[in-house]
Amino acid sequence: MKIKPYLCTFLCAFFVGTFFLFFLSAANANQESTKKKIIPPPLKDLGKAYKVRLVYFVPTDKKVKPNYREKSEVLMRIVADIYRREMKANGQKTRGLDFEFDKDGKLKVHLVKGKHPSVFYTGEPFDVDRLLQTQQQEAWEKTGYSRNRPTLCFSEAGAVAEAMPIPHIYSGFACVSGDIFRDEVTANTIEEQVENFFDKTPIKKVGGRDPIPRNKESQTSNGVLSHELGHIFGMLHDTRDPRNIMMRGYDNLGQMYDPQTAAKRPVRFSRGHARMAAASRFFNESMNEQDTTPPEIHEFKLASPPKGGQKKMQITFNMSDDEGLGPLVVFQRGGGQIDAMVADVDLKGKKTYNKTVTLKCARNLLAGQPVIYIMNVFDKNGNLSQAQTRSVVAP
Repeated sequence: MKIKPYLCTFLCAFFVGTFFLFFLSAANANQESTKKKIIPPPLKDLGKAYKVRLVYFVPTDKKVKPNYREKSEVLMRIVADIYRREMKANGQKTRGLDFEFDKDGKLKVHLVKGKHPSVFYTGEPFDVDRLLQTQQQEAWEKTGYSRNRPTLCFSEAGAVAEAMPIPHIYSGFACVSGDIFRDEVTANTIEEQVENFFDKTPIKKVGGRDPIPRNKESQTSNGVLSHELGHIFGMLHDTRDPRNIMMRGYDNLGQMYDPQTAAKRPVRFSRGHARMAAASRFFNESMNEQDTTPPEIHEFKLASPPKGGQKKMQITFNMSDDEGLGPLVVFQRGGGQIDAMVADVDLKGKKTYNKTVTLKCARNLLAGQPVIYIMNVFDKNGNLSQAQTRSVVAP
């Protein structure tokens, strides 16, 4: 049976038209889907003296991933948005986090090609301190000494998420895996990245056998950047609330970009940690920059060894600052608990603070367990001091 020419033309037109309508419908559906999500605003140079520096570190045995610059900007739009929204939610006045920009007004990402293969930086066996210190040294050699410039390093040397604050020069080195630049994890546009947070398509996880939903990998990878930078800004881990970014709240980062859940702050910084960031020079815009002397910690110790079965312990604080003390946080590691925040206080410009305080743990202490208490304290001008005290939980 032969089909007449005019009928062939009709059928072709029908199928082409149907395909076009399907494509248009899919495109409109995608636009509608994007419209339903919250899209972070573009980055802009805030002109601050204290900025975050981005470095992409690639050892000699690794290759540069394509589009890392575009993806860095996508990732940092999310990070900047998280800090801006959470600082506002916690009542802190700041323009937000600033980054380095080039002469054309584009986000600057320093490509640092390492002098050695990956194993030189990781050590054998793996040594996280070596990884941080060796990469930091070569990054400084290439980009300049990073005073006032904490470095966020995307590393191809090893899969790790760690941070090393350097308070005396308002700096530090935070390191995350360069695997974040994989197409499966990070998109080239902010709209696509937000969609990634909701996309459950299985993707291959680096170093793992079983696939993982894209939304889980994208949320965690993007969210951990805010977490590691938080350490640079004086924050410590805080397991009191599973929504906390300084716990693992960032695993649900996508909820911040869904209008139906965003208003409830499903992912957040605690009030104490927001105070810490606000006091740092990366957010504080009313400090006296001539003051470069950190608070003096004269005493930070347990009044007596903590006892097993109890939830309370007494800690003695004795500190001072000529210009005035700011916020402090204290957390506990060990004693049957992991990174339990036990204090966050705003000293509101007091010149001295000399007091023995009763603090409450999240759970009962376990007899015989070693326990560490770590404190970070800012003065009103963004100078940070740190201290720790160790003990063993008594029977």
